[in-house]
Amino acid sequence: MAVSLEGKLFERFIEELSASFVRSTVGEIGGEIDRWIREIVIGLNLDRGALAQLDAKSGKLVVRHSWSRDHIFKLPIGLEFAEPAPWFNGVMMSGRTLAFSKVSELPPEFFRSDWKKYRRYVAKSNVILPLRVGGEVVGAVGFATMRKERTWSPRLIRRMELVAEIFGNALERRLATEEIILLRDELNHMSRTTVMGELTASLTHQLNQPLAAILMNAEEIQRMLEAAEPDLENLRAAVGDIIQDDVRATETIKGLRSFFRKSEVEKNPLYLREVVSDVVRIVRSDSLLRNVTLAFEAPATAMRVAGDRIQLQQVILNLVLNAFDAVSEKEGLREVFISMSVDKDEVRVAVRDSGNGIDPVAIAHIFEPFFTTKPQGMGMGLAIARSIVKAHGGEISARRNPDRGSTFEIVLPALQEKI
Repeated sequence: MAVSLEGKLFERFIEELSASFVRSTVGEIGGEIDRWIREIVIGLNLDRGALAQLDAKSGKLVVRHSWSRDHIFKLPIGLEFAEPAPWFNGVMMSGRTLAFSKVSELPPEFFRSDWKKYRRYVAKSNVILPLRVGGEVVGAVGFATMRKERTWSPRLIRRMELVAEIFGNALERRLATEEIILLRDELNHMSRTTVMGELTASLTHQLNQPLAAILMNAEEIQRMLEAAEPDLENLRAAVGDIIQDDVRATETIKGLRSFFRKSEVEKNPLYLREVVSDVVRIVRSDSLLRNVTLAFEAPATAMRVAGDRIQLQQVILNLVLNAFDAVSEKEGLREVFISMSVDKDEVRVAVRDSGNGIDPVAIAHIFEPFFTTKPQGMGMGLAIARSIVKAHGGEISARRNPDRGSTFEIVLPALQEKI
């Protein structure tokens, strides 16, 4: 439809403008802003339009959307107003509407501060309207003529302020979504860091083991080199052990770095049996220190799942360490048994312990955030485990065993291939 902010078509224009933003997804709002800036410029026989928004990180007003007619110099995307145009920047952030029909109407402050650096962008007539979110000014939208002067009637300015209000509502929706995404990422990172604190002791053992072996072999090499006739075969064997232990320590550190890194989850085809085997290797020394018998049984048939290796390691490691805690305070038999099973659609991992078993009342709340049965627990480990498993399209459950202890089970969808 033809754009008219001065005639009888104004109400229809406002309805279409509002409806277009309502229909748009958050990802489409930017494209709609670009489209409507262009429609308004053409419909009102103007030359240029632009929208500047307050950058959350720098706190500066930055051009985010811009359109101009052919052969008309447009405001470049990314232009920061604060330095080249401090007076304009101040007016836009003040929340006042600025309209001038010719440059000579601008106050002396403009010519003292903005004119020299900003004159290539200055229009012959311009209207700049504030954009607000929650009552706060977050930017401005402006329209201009570059080839001839133009008068902005009070009625037209009021109607354009309504247009700016609709733009502001669209920005509010986009900003709210961006803030939710940012908050989710921060909470996810914080949660992962919190859980990492609970796992530090076991991972420290995993690092101490190869480092201690490296030191022992280095001391042995030093002793052999002091001998009159060094045993070259034993020297080679000791050097080989150092290399192998160094690789083990390096892989552990890489895993820790990946765990702490704030990055998007990458789901790749992987064999869950290998992920569980890695966890068993990580906690083996811990099981010896706690006098826990740890066993792992996997079927000969292996099936892959689509997942993030580090996150799935995090889940299984959390379940195994919880099982260690469950049996460590128990006299007598201390067993933790990890088993896997596969079928055409699913891969299952079960962690069974010989402890006292979960309180039946607690089972209903065991995966809730901040619910814990441990005196020093944060109550986030199982909640995060459930979130990770859900994000992988799977399920996690807990049950009290008929004889003794408890079993936690993870079920993940399998990729349709076998080896």
